Amino acid sequence: MRLLALTLLMPCALVLSACNTTTSPAFKDIGSRSGPCIEGGPDSVAQQFYDYRIANPSLGAGNLGALRPYLSDSLYASLQKASINNANASFMRSDIFSSRTTPPTQADVSSASRIPNTDARNIPLRVALNQGNERWQDEVLMIREGQCWAVDDVRYLGGSVHAPSGTLRQSVEDDRHS
Repeated sequence: MRLLALTLLMPCALVLSACNTTTSPAFKDIGSRSGPCIEGGPDSVAQQFYDYRIANPSLGAGNLGALRPYLSDSLYASLQKASINNANASFMRSDIFSSRTTPPTQADVSSASRIPNTDARNIPLRVALNQGNERWQDEVLMIREGQCWAVDDVRYLGGSVHAPSGTLRQSVEDDRHS
């Protein structure tokens, strides 16, 4: 009798336990975002950022408000402080989002589709840039803030780098400590 009761109750218990099973992402709190954002995944937002920069080459550190939706809260705040402090003004007047002093005329951001972790909080993406016959590569670090992806740093890989350090953040920090 006990064996029969266990045999009948076991499948019912399994069915009921399956109903209560939920899957949660590895990162429940992906932070928040205080500024506006651009819709899309990391590679889409990065491509939109570079397309916007190419269409508006005069926008840089002097006009951060227009770039705000593309930039992480932290990077935006750091760039604002650096532009106010006026340290290393020549760097801040150049194209701070690229290895070269002049902005690219074309950018192709690598796809993030090969990244297996859909719960990732930050994703580095290679960017193929060119201006005329010059071609170089940089890396953009995309970070997830709330439901948005935003540019959090640029790693300068393009050969004759004009920046004081290897990344945008390091260059801005160097500016503040000069």
